[in-house]
Amino acid sequence: MELRHLQYFVAVAEELHFGRAAERLGIAQPGLSQQIKALERRLCTELFERDRRGVELTEAGRVLLPLARDVLSRCRNLQDVIRTYGTGEVGRLRIGIARSAAGGITDVLVESFMADSPRVEVRLSSGHTAAHEQELSAGAIDVAFVRLPIQNTGELVSREVAQEPLVVALPERHPLSARRTVAPGDLSGEPLVWWPRENGPGMWDSILDQVFGPGSRPEISRWEPEEERMLHAVAHGHGITVLGEGRAGRLSVPGVAIRPFARPVPTLALGLAWRSDSTLPTLHRFLDHAAALIDACA
Repeated sequence: MELRHLQYFVAVAEELHFGRAAERLGIAQPGLSQQIKALERRLCTELFERDRRGVELTEAGRVLLPLARDVLSRCRNLQDVIRTYGTGEVGRLRIGIARSAAGGITDVLVESFMADSPRVEVRLSSGHTAAHEQELSAGAIDVAFVRLPIQNTGELVSREVAQEPLVVALPERHPLSARRTVAPGDLSGEPLVWWPRENGPGMWDSILDQVFGPGSRPEISRWEPEEERMLHAVAHGHGITVLGEGRAGRLSVPGVAIRPFARPVPTLALGLAWRSDSTLPTLHRFLDHAAALIDACA
């Protein structure tokens, strides 16, 4: 038995007229009559009593009608459910957020997506860019906000989301703190409080190349795992450091002076990264949402 046979049966049963049922279904009346006869042959019983006065349901037809309606309703519900999963309207999305990228455009994109797709279960995690690259490769997360450029370009693809100005953090009594802006050349010879390269090699190289010159590496006076500890080390006089403007604005540490760079201002690229072979509907819905929002704000 085919679903279309049940659709034809319900139409005739509700109209009690083959002509009106055929018009409702958009098919020819002779073809509809043949399909109903085929259904009756398959069920080995007549479903309609036909005479010159019209069409009436037989007892078997009256029994079949609510059952057929139920089957068709369930089928429509099934189609709707599968369609919503297929379009990413329902499902799960695991998003990693680089610690240095928390807040700002990251929050805007995530929060607006969650508001736009309330039936998608969004799970957030934080970590370093390098860790997120590993998690993406392992399938532990679906998409990540990362600092560009990424290293694993074999399995992963990325899309730039924003460029963020870099700023310099100085001890409050440092001579450069009296200036409105600081030129990268002013930092020559200054000891640097810095973070391990393995946390984000692309970002690490990009910042130092822009601030201290391509291939030039300053003296590292102290290694710290993340920005807040870096700023505390600066406050205690262990050196200067460089970080994104957004992160600096959200971390207020006494004893630290934040100064912008003079033009041309070095920047830090924020991007989205995901597996190139991923067909996850919620991922592609998120990527489309992010692209539309970024284009609208451009």
